[in-house]
Amino acid sequence: MNAGMDIGLIGGAATLRALTGLLRGIDGLRASPLGDLASALRALPAISCDLLLVEATDPAETAYAELALLAPGAAWVALDPSDDPQRTAAWIEAGASACLALPGADSLQLQHAMAQAMAVHASHAALRRRHDDLRGVFERAPLPMWVYDLATLRFLAVNDAALETYGYSRAAFLALTLYDIRPAEDHAALRQHLQALPPGPVDAGLWRHRAADGRLLNVEISSQPLHFAGRSARLVLARDVTAQRRAMHSLEASERRFRDLFEQSLGLICTHDLDGLLLSVNPAAANALGYRVADLVGQSMYNVIPPSLHAHFREYLQRIARQEADSGLFYVLHRDGEQRIWEYNNRVLQDEAGNRFVMGHALDVTEYRVYEHRLRQQQAELEAVNDGSPLGLFRADPQGRYTYVNRAFERMTGLRSDEALGQGWLRALHADDRDRVAAQWREAVAARTRFQSRHRYRPDTGQTVWVSLQAAPLVVEGEITGYAGSIEDVTARHMVEEQLRRNEQRLRTIADALPAMIAYVDAAQRFQFVNSAYEHTYGGGRGRIVGRHARSVLGDAAYQRRLPFIEAGLRGQHVVFEDEEERDGGYTCLQITYIPQWDDDGRQVLGLHVMAQDITRQKIEERRWIQAAERDSLTGLTNRAGFLVRLERALARSRDQRSLLVVMYLDIDRFKQINDSHGHAVGDAVLKTFAQRLLAVLRPSDVVCRLGGDEFTIIIEGMRRPQYASAAAAKIVAAMRKPFLLPNDLTLAVSTSVGVAVTMNEADLSPAQLLERADAALYEAKSAGRDGYRVRGAAAA
Repeated sequence: MNAGMDIGLIGGAATLRALTGLLRGIDGLRASPLGDLASALRALPAISCDLLLVEATDPAETAYAELALLAPGAAWVALDPSDDPQRTAAWIEAGASACLALPGADSLQLQHAMAQAMAVHASHAALRRRHDDLRGVFERAPLPMWVYDLATLRFLAVNDAALETYGYSRAAFLALTLYDIRPAEDHAALRQHLQALPPGPVDAGLWRHRAADGRLLNVEISSQPLHFAGRSARLVLARDVTAQRRAMHSLEASERRFRDLFEQSLGLICTHDLDGLLLSVNPAAANALGYRVADLVGQSMYNVIPPSLHAHFREYLQRIARQEADSGLFYVLHRDGEQRIWEYNNRVLQDEAGNRFVMGHALDVTEYRVYEHRLRQQQAELEAVNDGSPLGLFRADPQGRYTYVNRAFERMTGLRSDEALGQGWLRALHADDRDRVAAQWREAVAARTRFQSRHRYRPDTGQTVWVSLQAAPLVVEGEITGYAGSIEDVTARHMVEEQLRRNEQRLRTIADALPAMIAYVDAAQRFQFVNSAYEHTYGGGRGRIVGRHARSVLGDAAYQRRLPFIEAGLRGQHVVFEDEEERDGGYTCLQITYIPQWDDDGRQVLGLHVMAQDITRQKIEERRWIQAAERDSLTGLTNRAGFLVRLERALARSRDQRSLLVVMYLDIDRFKQINDSHGHAVGDAVLKTFAQRLLAVLRPSDVVCRLGGDEFTIIIEGMRRPQYASAAAAKIVAAMRKPFLLPNDLTLAVSTSVGVAVTMNEADLSPAQLLERADAALYEAKSAGRDGYRVRGAAAA
């Protein structure tokens, strides 16, 4: 008993005296007589008691129930004149925390009854607080929750979040059943779910619910059994994922587009962390280094950087971490040891977790840099030859002022050397050329570059002299110390060239007006003439074809295709043929004619007149008709006709190469039910989504076909082991188990059955027999319960 406890005594005078006597021996208690029951009920609102000792006469008397209302914080002991156990139970039911037979009771028994009453009252108070707490958690939970009766499916309780989400009042919601918040088309699935409902908790599942205003909500439902108000019931937690599902669908589409861009891009793309560890590499970058993607991901970039450049690479990592952007050249090692040059442009980004990483894009410029180096060498050699020419020579300072001219220069310009120094040489220029040449010379000096010009001089004799002038800067230890140049008298050549130019201009005007590409190639296979159409196609319209070899202009691949026809033309044959190629990201087909050009005696072929007509549009139209005949109009996949052609070719390659060939025959489980339940528009949408998922999980080299209806076939070549066929089939089955998100917020559960036929080194096997093997395996998969696969052939993989 607690010291300082306040005790209220209720009863007649005799009872109060008896209680006072029993309590006298107990220390620390404060007893207050409250009179009979009626008097006590009037006094209790004004006083505070921890425990009431109540003379109890009739358990049916309703006044005893008021004790708990007027003194909710006090326990009370019923002091009954009888020791009948049944009366004890009645007093407990009436609200007493304990009961004691008063006649013959001693102080110890009274203490025991009082302690029992206090303990029971404290326990009941704790239970009430816990009940209030749990009720508060349920009512104020942020996610919708409700309780429904397992027998009637009627709602027994609902929290505020559910009422807000579904738009009902509490009374309206509690008048509903589980079927009332489901669309009618989902009732059958709900019945099946309830029939298969396990007795224990059920993890989250995706359902459609209908709100009070008719909106369809996508919700994740989890539930667990409980007893509520004496009934078998289930507590349900609902999570509205409508917006999340839309966002996931959009995110999946975005990720698919990014993945296609990353994997199909011809650019060299990779990501690495700030320590140089490769996080991702696209196929183009891996192939450029002679590796597979899997070989590089997770490796340090130090492994593909020449050891002599590791220090520079560390500086790059420090620099991009500090500046968050960097560009320049990487020297990387191909798998075969060859050093390649990549021109990169990288930036630092952050992932969702805030981790920084580097996204890089690069171009392989190895060949370009080699070509550039060779060009610089050739230019240096040519400049050395020009600078040493015994023609008109001159020197100039870094500002372009002449400091020396030789006698040949004096003779061509008609100026003495002292007259030509400084800017004096400009006086010898023809009046029509003076301003142009002076401006160009100033520009070249300002840009510190070489200078070339063809212009006229008017020496004292009055005869116009055409000269070709070339000048080059003199570089010593990286500094330009001046310029050295030469001039050559090209008057006679200029006259001939002018005549040839006029003749050629007339011929070119005619040739350029023709819609065909026209050219002339000499016996050494070097271009001597091209019209504008040919120049635009192969030279980019920049005058880079004449004088070049056919291989250099056409490229190795096109040159090798046309070489037999070129050789036939140079042997004197009139040749007409078609040449197809993929160029500049597109398809081109040309009809090419080679006409031999004989010498005057008709004994030797001097070259070939070339005429090429673009017949791409005709060829594309022919291809389009062929492709249309082998393409399924709904899914865009290869149709039955195309499949049979590809299967025959694949089987022939398998026999020739003794390689593994896998054919899969699959369909959509219970597709007829989907069509019957949702209509053919939904069925078509399911077929399209099914086809897209097949393409997503298979390799780009695998052939995916739709035979018709919901029947699909797949041809897989190049598998190294038969067991991989089972893995591919399992991957397809798993991919189809994800819900199909269709138009109008319709979500369907779809599965597939797959029959797998495997063959290797079966010389007498026909395409029809291989397809029958796959069909038989499909029948086995369906007989085994659908949503799975079966394999036949190659020891059943």
